Amino acid sequence: MKRISSVVVLLLGVCVMLSNAAAEVEIHEQQGIRYVSGGGTAEGDEEMKQLAARFPVHLVFVAKGVDEPIEGVKVTVRDVKGTAILEATSEGPLFFVDVGSGRYTVDAEYAGEMQSQTKDLTGRRYLRLRYTFNE
Repeated sequence: MKRISSVVVLLLGVCVMLSNAAAEVEIHEQQGIRYVSGGGTAEGDEEMKQLAARFPVHLVFVAKGVDEPIEGVKVTVRDVKGTAILEATSEGPLFFVDVGSGRYTVDAEYAGEMQSQTKDLTGRRYLRLRYTFNE
């Protein structure tokens, strides 16, 4: 009986570990726009890599003088009219957004510093935008 109890406890532990690993990166949706944020660990980077093809806009956040990955970047995506279609906060140094073709302005704010980039997304292309903050 003790042996069965030990096996059950071991299996429950494995299940908890697997569910925690799978739950590290969550796909969110806001106003019909899907996005995901994370990375910064080997497991998180791998999960984001596996999701990358599903999101045509890839944002990468770094801060000068900071050795560890940053998170907590406030992201605002605006359409060609200037309307905010997504406002979210990053949960890691990688932030992927699923939007259709068009012109977008992406604002990123970290530690009081605001940066903005306007780019065109056409066809099946991918945009990779890098934001380097002066931390």
